[in-house]
Amino acid sequence: MPLFKRMSLKRNKFFIREYQLSSRIAFVGSGILRSFYSIQDKETTTFFLVPGSIAVALRSFVKKLPAFENIQAVVDSELLYITRDDLYSLYKESWKWQQVGRRIIEESYIEMEMRSITLQSQSASERYKNFSEEYKNILKSVPLHYVASYLGVSPETLSRIRKKG
Repeated sequence: MPLFKRMSLKRNKFFIREYQLSSRIAFVGSGILRSFYSIQDKETTTFFLVPGSIAVALRSFVKKLPAFENIQAVVDSELLYITRDDLYSLYKESWKWQQVGRRIIEESYIEMEMRSITLQSQSASERYKNFSEEYKNILKSVPLHYVASYLGVSPETLSRIRKKG
C-alpha cells in the first residue's frame, strides 16, 4: 500500500492529456471522470469512469507511447494511483499482482469490445435506454453533450430521444 498514492482531481482537471506519456494507473474512489479524444477540434467521449473503475490511458501506459486520449474529472474526484514502475515492480515480486494486472487488461478489453459492439448493433434510442439504466447517476451529474458524444449522436438527437422516452 505505500506504493499507492491518493490524488484529488477538481472538476475539469486532467488525469492524463493526449500526447503525454501515461505513467500512472488509478482506481476511481469517488467522482466521475471521462475519457475522450479530440479529432479535428471535436471531442468524442469514449468512457465514463465511475467509482470502482480503473483510469488509465492503457496503450500509453503499457507501451510507453504518447496517449491518444484525455482523462478528465467531470466532477470533483478522488483517485488512488500507482506509477507504472511501481506496479511493474509489484508484478516481479508476486504472481498475485501479475493476476491483478491481467484482470485489469481483461476487463479493459471486454469493456472496449462491448462498447464497439453496442455502437455498431444498437439504435441511438437503445443505446440511450441502456446508458440511462446503467449510469443513472451520471445523467444527473454530466453535461448532456458529453452523453450525446458517448452515445454517438448529436445533442439535438439526444434531446429528441429523451423527449420520446
